[in-house]
Amino acid sequence: MKLKSRVLVVGGGAIGGLFAWRLSLSPTVSVSLVCRSNYQKVKTSGYLINSAQFGTSVYRPSAVFRTVEEAASDGPYDYVIVALKALPNIYDSSERVQPAVTANTTIVLFQNGIGIEEPFVKRFPYNNIVSSVSFVSVKQEDSGCLKHGGFSMLAAGIHSYKRSLADATRKLETLFQAFESQGVSCTIEADIQPFRWQKHILNGSTNPVSVICGGSSCQEMVRNAYCRRLLEESMEEIFVLGKRVTGKAFPGVDGIVDPQSATEYIESIPVPVYTSMLVDSQCKRPMERDVILKNPIDLADKLGVHVPHMKALYALVTMVEDNYAK
Repeated sequence: MKLKSRVLVVGGGAIGGLFAWRLSLSPTVSVSLVCRSNYQKVKTSGYLINSAQFGTSVYRPSAVFRTVEEAASDGPYDYVIVALKALPNIYDSSERVQPAVTANTTIVLFQNGIGIEEPFVKRFPYNNIVSSVSFVSVKQEDSGCLKHGGFSMLAAGIHSYKRSLADATRKLETLFQAFESQGVSCTIEADIQPFRWQKHILNGSTNPVSVICGGSSCQEMVRNAYCRRLLEESMEEIFVLGKRVTGKAFPGVDGIVDPQSATEYIESIPVPVYTSMLVDSQCKRPMERDVILKNPIDLADKLGVHVPHMKALYALVTMVEDNYAK
């Protein structure tokens, strides 16, 4: 009898909870989960998931841990999925997952932003590292309560590998087959970075602008002519910088091929969308400001790309965060 692949998902928020749930339904995978703020709720009652794509369900993980160290004692794991917020100005995500990573572990990054891979490459030079981009609308409305839209897609590529690219790709294919068997669309790309920059078109614009706007939904922002222009000009910087960094055109997910199609896409979404950075700011939590803004700004400075909107948004977002204590 073939043994199940053992997967540890580190980060039990909206993204981690949703994709752990889908994986757990595959007969080829055994899933464990590390939760922090929602640990007690998930441990006791599981997740209540309201999904437009998959229906309403209660997901009770077979193993829930409060820390990575606790999870490591139940290892080893074939895959460690990193679904932590990317906050390099607060902590190093690679250091946090280190106790659960062994010689044969494939590390799969489910984090937003630009430049997230390098800390993992530095800490784990002999492991397979997969960079994955999720195209999904999901939020944790209350502790352990997830609301998911009608679509879920993962795009991923091998960022670095241990033995060979073929072996690393085979392991990624095995994982993605489990996801696909449970309704998650998956694609494996030779170069994932254009997809990461594609997602960043919305992430790098609507996230910081929503914080500065003081609580507006994405739809409210594009309905305001001045704010729409700000968003589109910020998106144009992302298009220019991303193409300069990758040397490639973006894949055009959701029909987004330029700033105007991006704001039109936002306008077409029937339910209000509030960004994760906005929710974090309202709860006075650290925002993913470095991977959303600072890392791209550093690349722009290195390449001589003009990004004045990006720099202004970074300055304002850091002030918002600095004022939490007031």
